[in-house]
Amino acid sequence: MSQTLQLLDAVVARLQEQFGKALSVELFPENPKGYRLNHPTGAVLVAFGSSKFGGSAATDAVFQERNLVLPLTLVFRQLNGPKGVIGYLDPVRDWLTGWTPPHCDIAMAPVDEVFIGQVNGVWQYTQRFATRAIQLQQMGPESGPRLTRTHFEDMT
Repeated sequence: MSQTLQLLDAVVARLQEQFGKALSVELFPENPKGYRLNHPTGAVLVAFGSSKFGGSAATDAVFQERNLVLPLTLVFRQLNGPKGVIGYLDPVRDWLTGWTPPHCDIAMAPVDEVFIGQVNGVWQYTQRFATRAIQLQQMGPESGPRLTRTHFEDMT
């Protein structure tokens, strides 16, 4: 499984652990225009946003920082109050801030929160989080003869 898919699955699992009974937590839908909010309160939709890569840290292979941004879309039936989207922005941010997902070497940190809009009584906000992983060059088997015998000399 790819590093990106494992990261997304881990974020979904982390949010389900905390909010799974109160909210629907799932991957961002393939067809966003056709998405239907079935939960009576709201949903958190997890997506992959972007990666930016640093320069290679090695001269003989590709070894780069991979700075990732993961957007969450909060889709709710209510704007304010204990079951409103505003009431869930802080707890979702608090639950992910400081947590280090698999394959990452820096904990998640919030980037921004943005009001997307309201359509047919459904309110939407986006929270974006940043983390960092390492991109390594895939190495195949080395060519040339294999080492089959070793001989050590006594250095005394």
